[in-house]
Amino acid sequence: MIKALKVCMITSRLSRFRRTDGHRRLYDLKAWKMLRRQIFVRDMWTCQWPGCGVMLAQPKRDEPLPPNAATAHHKRDHKGDIDLFLDPDNLMAVCKQCHDRSIQEATHRGFIAGHDEDGRPIDPAHPWARSGALGAS
Repeated sequence: MIKALKVCMITSRLSRFRRTDGHRRLYDLKAWKMLRRQIFVRDMWTCQWPGCGVMLAQPKRDEPLPPNAATAHHKRDHKGDIDLFLDPDNLMAVCKQCHDRSIQEATHRGFIAGHDEDGRPIDPAHPWARSGALGAS
């Protein structure tokens, strides 16, 4: 039973890798590596996710990634589209913690959670911000 479970897990990982292999190759492009660095400089090595703003770190290869490790995030999923993948307007510098938690949650939810100082949603796609749900102001 345990051996069958291990085989199933390995098969699942391999099939997932095969599905995304074409996308992963884009991250090896020299153009991507240069653009990624330009995005960090443009965003002043600061997490651009709403409500965060931490200074980003660039750990050495053999070090574990800290929560504030610099990550370049695609605002719109590129799905292998090279033009969208290398579009600087589609990229933002974020920390690893935001990328791995907040951004993934927002992607699955469909909107960014959070509000401004007046209590209004920061994301126009938030259900409360749609179709006058908050009333006219």
